[in-house]
Amino acid sequence: MSDATLPRPASPVAAPLTPGREVWLSMRANRGAMTGLAVIVFIVLVAIFAGWLAPHDPAEQFRDNELTPPAWAEGGSWVFPLGTDDIGRCILSRIIHGTRLSLFIGCIVVTITLVSGVLLGLIAGFFRGVTDVGIMRLMDVVLAIPSLLLAIVIVSILGAGLVNAMIAVAITYLPHFSRLTRAS
Repeated sequence: MSDATLPRPASPVAAPLTPGREVWLSMRANRGAMTGLAVIVFIVLVAIFAGWLAPHDPAEQFRDNELTPPAWAEGGSWVFPLGTDDIGRCILSRIIHGTRLSLFIGCIVVTITLVSGVLLGLIAGFFRGVTDVGIMRLMDVVLAIPSLLLAIVIVSILGAGLVNAMIAVAITYLPHFSRLTRAS
């Protein structure tokens, strides 16, 4: 039997790329995306392990070391690598423990904005007509006002507090999600 008459083995068929795999492959090809991912993973790990990473309790006051400069400055100490504040609390410990609250607030704001923005966009796209025009013009008005100014006005109306600040930031980002959903 010659080589020409032998049956050829079937060529392997490449499995189709899943959306997650496709995103991962395109991210791996982008150095900036991988750097950003590494930074985000680092911050999340710092937040998770803050109790073990922080050199001191964030609320503990070292009255003998008020306003200690950072370790690399004259008069600084590696006991407080970033120094202390005006009542002697370790700044590095406060930053490390603050990542937990910052990530929590960010996740809540994005969740509120995502749910309400997608819902408004779906309502505008489904009902069309006056409802669509009304919702989209309201989103245009929100976009026309500078974000920081709008957030300050909303907080001043609702009152001070963490929940009100999260609502204010969520409202300032709401038009982006609703307009994107409506366009889709």
